[in-house]
Amino acid sequence: MKISVLYLGRIECRRDNLIQCSDLSQMIKSPISAILVQHPELGNVLYDTGNSPFYASEYSRHTLETYPIPEFISIEDALKKKGLQTSDIDRIILSHLHFDHVGGLKYFRGTKAIKNVLVSEAELKNAYYQVMTGQGGAYVKSLFDLDGIEYKTIKEDTVLAEDMRLFIQQSHTPGLIGMMLKSRSKGNLLVTGDTIYTRENYEKELPPGGSINKTQKEFFDNLAWIKKMERQNSAAIIYGRDFDQITDLNREGSFE
Repeated sequence: MKISVLYLGRIECRRDNLIQCSDLSQMIKSPISAILVQHPELGNVLYDTGNSPFYASEYSRHTLETYPIPEFISIEDALKKKGLQTSDIDRIILSHLHFDHVGGLKYFRGTKAIKNVLVSEAELKNAYYQVMTGQGGAYVKSLFDLDGIEYKTIKEDTVLAEDMRLFIQQSHTPGLIGMMLKSRSKGNLLVTGDTIYTRENYEKELPPGGSINKTQKEFFDNLAWIKKMERQNSAAIIYGRDFDQITDLNREGSFE
């Protein structure tokens, strides 16, 4: 198995949106990323797809004002740097269906991957409910409701291979998929996605500010669960939005 963390540009937003703080004027760099797993049994698996290239017209004014995008790198270009085309991807796993994770799905129209998109059942139901009742927020229907797309859903922890397991979290969104990867060079890796944005959230036990979670209890319950998994598996954590970690892993290149 070969693992690559792909850097797909960044959002710059209020620090409080990621890490609860009193200074609401402080800003933070929030990376957009995807993870490519080149697996001997599963083929080329992609976890998340980044922003849409048409974000300026597809995202709401509120979204663009709250989460401005000063840097955009398409998933197509990121894969090219790895010597791959979108047609080489066998399966897509979506951590959840917010705009900056599903925006790159359009690059996979007509490919085998668009017929094999994995998401949690709870997340898929929630996303459609939100957009169809006028409460879309970070869900944009046109980004994930594409012609020809076929979703495969999971309800619980799912073993894809001996060294690749998916687990479902109840924070940030109801059903966000995380991953446990067993690598040779770095040992066990826990990929949290956006349930835990940064190392600071994790180590200082600081929830995000604002209303991204319905209650702070969701964050703390999930944090305790992830910390237990970390201990039990002697795992290192890949956070969802830690700029230094994501860019360092991207510069490092692929590892086994």
